[in-house]
Amino acid sequence: MTGFHALVHLADELYARFEQEGTLSDLSLAVVRYRSALTLASSDPAPSNDVRSKLLSNLANVLSIRFQRCGDIADLTRSIECYVTALELRSPGHPGRASTLANYATALLLQYGQLGVEEDIKLAIEHLQAVLEILPPSDPNRLIPLMNYASALFSRFQCTEDISDLDKAISEYHSILNTPSLENKATACYNFANALLSRFKVRDDPIDLDSSIKYSRAALAALKEGHPDHPSIITGLATGLIRRFELRGDATDLEYAIRNFRLALDLRPPGNPSRFSALSDGADALVMRYNRRVEFVDLQMAIDHYREALRLLPPNHKGEPVLLDNLGNTLFLRHARLGDLKDLDEAIEKHRLALDLCAGHPVRAVLMLEALANCYNIRFKEQKHSTDLHSAIYYFNEALSLAPADHPHYASILINIALCLGTRFRVYCELADLDRAISCSREALEILSPGHQDRALTLHTLAEVLLYRFEEKGNEFDIQQAYLYCSASLNMRTLNVPERASSEILFARVSRARLLPWNDAQDLEPIFLYLGRAKDFCMTNDPLLLEVYAELSTAHFLRYLLTQQPSELKQALGHHQLSLTLAGGTSFPALRASMQWVRDAEMHNHSLMVDAYRTAIRLLDRLVLETTCPDIRHFLVERNVAKLAGDAASSALMFQQPAVAIDMLEHARMLLWAQLVRVTTDLDDLRVTDTQGAELASELERLNAELGGVSTMSKKSRPLLKARDVVVEQIRRKQGFKDFLVQPEFSQLLKAASEGPIIIMTAGQRSCNALIVWGTGPPVCVPLPNISVSNVSLMASQFEDLTTDAGQVPCSKSKSREDQLAELLSDLWDRVVYPIVQQLIPHMPRGSRLWWCPTGKFSSIPLHAAGSYRTNAPSLSHIYVCSYTSTLSALMQSRTSSTQLPARRPPLASSISGFLKTKRSKQSLLHPPTALSSRSEPVTVIAIGHRNPEGFDDQLGIIRNCISPAVPLKCIEGEEVSTVTISKLLKESSWVHFASPVVHDPIRPFQSAFEMRDGSLTMCDVARIRPRVDFAFVSTCRVAESDRDSVIESMSLPACLQYVGFRSVIGPLCPVDTEVTRRVVSCFYENTRSAGPFHQVNAATALNEALKAIEETVPLSQRIAFVHVGI
Repeated sequence: MTGFHALVHLADELYARFEQEGTLSDLSLAVVRYRSALTLASSDPAPSNDVRSKLLSNLANVLSIRFQRCGDIADLTRSIECYVTALELRSPGHPGRASTLANYATALLLQYGQLGVEEDIKLAIEHLQAVLEILPPSDPNRLIPLMNYASALFSRFQCTEDISDLDKAISEYHSILNTPSLENKATACYNFANALLSRFKVRDDPIDLDSSIKYSRAALAALKEGHPDHPSIITGLATGLIRRFELRGDATDLEYAIRNFRLALDLRPPGNPSRFSALSDGADALVMRYNRRVEFVDLQMAIDHYREALRLLPPNHKGEPVLLDNLGNTLFLRHARLGDLKDLDEAIEKHRLALDLCAGHPVRAVLMLEALANCYNIRFKEQKHSTDLHSAIYYFNEALSLAPADHPHYASILINIALCLGTRFRVYCELADLDRAISCSREALEILSPGHQDRALTLHTLAEVLLYRFEEKGNEFDIQQAYLYCSASLNMRTLNVPERASSEILFARVSRARLLPWNDAQDLEPIFLYLGRAKDFCMTNDPLLLEVYAELSTAHFLRYLLTQQPSELKQALGHHQLSLTLAGGTSFPALRASMQWVRDAEMHNHSLMVDAYRTAIRLLDRLVLETTCPDIRHFLVERNVAKLAGDAASSALMFQQPAVAIDMLEHARMLLWAQLVRVTTDLDDLRVTDTQGAELASELERLNAELGGVSTMSKKSRPLLKARDVVVEQIRRKQGFKDFLVQPEFSQLLKAASEGPIIIMTAGQRSCNALIVWGTGPPVCVPLPNISVSNVSLMASQFEDLTTDAGQVPCSKSKSREDQLAELLSDLWDRVVYPIVQQLIPHMPRGSRLWWCPTGKFSSIPLHAAGSYRTNAPSLSHIYVCSYTSTLSALMQSRTSSTQLPARRPPLASSISGFLKTKRSKQSLLHPPTALSSRSEPVTVIAIGHRNPEGFDDQLGIIRNCISPAVPLKCIEGEEVSTVTISKLLKESSWVHFASPVVHDPIRPFQSAFEMRDGSLTMCDVARIRPRVDFAFVSTCRVAESDRDSVIESMSLPACLQYVGFRSVIGPLCPVDTEVTRRVVSCFYENTRSAGPFHQVNAATALNEALKAIEETVPLSQRIAFVHVGI
């Protein structure tokens, strides 16, 4: 036993020396000696239970201390095991049981702090209660267990939020402070102050807060120099002062708090494991002072502190989500101050990271979700990317779903959802968004007290969305409610409130809508009063001035219509121009005003509606150009252009202005096609000219993007607008770009009709008309009184029903369908086409060519197939050769020589012997063969077959057999049918035949695609290729399922190909039976054996002859499917 006692004695000495000097090596040696002694004791029955339990307790103590110094969780685990064994040896009544229980409880508290297992803190509290029951009140050893007991209750409250634990902890802390001759008064005061501060956070009792600050100061006064709790006590005092500043707004408290946080940071120098906490606390206070004094140095220092705190944070620390969220908030503030988008992007990144780490903490997640949603909302307002708006709404909804109804931010989240939904409605016009916005606004109003600061905004928002719904649905209840809510909002916003101007503007809009229809100009006086006050409230360069001037222009225009006073029209035009000038050429308020001009002028049948339509189309064009988000551009066009184009043309024709009608139709439809097909733009043409062109294109895009991120009324926008004007002028000096961003005039559009008349079909609410455009002279308007826009829509639906899957109709139903189709085509002839033909016959011999340019729902009707099938009289195809064109500009571009535009295709260079001789003379061709034969070698015909040719119709074999051997033919099929190969061929080939599968999407034409072996070649891809194809034959087409009512203008696959650059295209409008396709292809290519030069302008006549050759043996629904588009 001598060795055993020597080991114990040596371990005790090492333990005592560590307590005096703090040398870690002494502690580790003590652990080794105690373990060695315990090993000896386990093999020798001589040591008593008292000796063993004391040895186990000492070993547990040193292991616990080493854990607190070094952080090795294994030491803590072993320490707890030793305490458990020691307790088994010290049964109830043992004099040492109380101290062992107390130490065991302390170790459990340490383990709870590391692992967060609730069972640990529960056991610790039970053991400490047992200790306090063992020790009499007068026992001096009772104080430390009592402090640990109070701390354990406080820790459990922090986990479970059971207020009874907190109340009991405070009571015990208070009793400790009343202990006579209290040695560690500083720590006792600090613990009491910390618990009081926590109770204040729960109950908002100012007495608790004041007492917390009082005892924190008492703790500092009692503090001995070098006390380890010094940083924590200072931090506790600073935190209490921050809370009191938030409660009472005394800036002195905030300044003292920041000073104390700085002192706490100094007491935790680099290398201190708690330094990250001091940095975070200091940053929080600096942000508060920034929000009060707006001194940038505070914001910058806060960001630096948060970044440093995150860098020092231990891995997987529970405070990481809060730190990330706070850094995101400060970056958001810096973005608001400096406007740097990188700050906003990083803020979103930090908030998302914080959310990922915050799973399972719904209370904390609510604020993080709200902050993230706010960031996305602001980024949408600056960048106009629709995904940001959708994300903002999503995260606001997520925050709402997690927040309880009594959450302090519940109402503000509802308001933000309503605001975002109102914004999304203005973009996408979904009534469901309006209904939800109204619901959220009403719910928020029920929560907010009558004097709440957010109530005015909520009333304003509700009035605005009710106005939108009234404008959509015309429900009088909505506009009356909007008037009441807007009036209430206006009354809450005093004269010095910045938002007063927006309330006055909205009140003017609501009042105007509420009093329609107008009869008396005097009714407009209050509107001028509201707008005048709004203008007075606006500061210089206030963006709301755009709204004011736009609304003033609308009010003056309406008063002009009622009074016919020229001065009112002058005022209207002046304010409208002022709105445009301030916005740099365009603005949503100005567009809205123009659309209101249209409605007002139509109501009074005034000729100014033509100018109003023209202005609206021009502004819409500019808005689309300057909108960077493709999705928003698409919906902006889809929402406005199709109806605008038809109604604008109808209004011009009503006032005998056919040339103006064509101008507006062309302008609007070029905008529509460019968005729906998403072809290359003028900027793409510019970019491929040369290095300077590429630089100018990039610079213009950069300037447009920057202008999209700043207010058009800000000082920053003015130099950007001037710089953009300079770039545009430089572009117009380049060859081929003198009309850059300039809409072609009617005199230029006439060139498109140089080889035959173009018949523009238009349907508006007022009338349906055909406009015949000749190569020279004024256009001729042919009214179509026997058909309305609703008739056209119905006819389009009927044609779709009768031609969809016509090739797969059973024989029993085929005749019935054919009869219905013949009847419908006869009706089309009588009501639409025959009146047009009557106008053409005196000027055009039979067999001449004409081009259809259908707009709106006319684009879904096979105009080329009309005929009097009831009487077996010659159909249109026996009178004239019909082609189609998407727009006049597209046809004019197809006719343009490549030498005029550097980036465009070269013309077809040589002739292919054996192509069909047409009835037209060579002198009628746009380009004589001699001018087009710049190549000496024959043009190679590229025939693209199926990606998997086995088992499929051999169209390529038909072409091989039909084309003259003198014509080079290259067949691509099987493995060669890839996106890379076909893309290359489209850039190099002049004549292409597609027998490969094609899927056409009428709703999203830019997604129509040729199916390749390695994927799809979409229309968008083809546009980017910049094809050099002069003639293409597409023999198959499968139409994707779509909602016919949602198709604003049908865009056939051949028309899409023409618009993306193909000069002449033949293709089907709908799926065609395989055998019919073989016969059409065969008849078309058989004629290539005839003598005569090939030119793409002969393709239409060739198709016409081929279809007439098979008309006796092929069903009508199949025969009319093939059309020609282009020159």
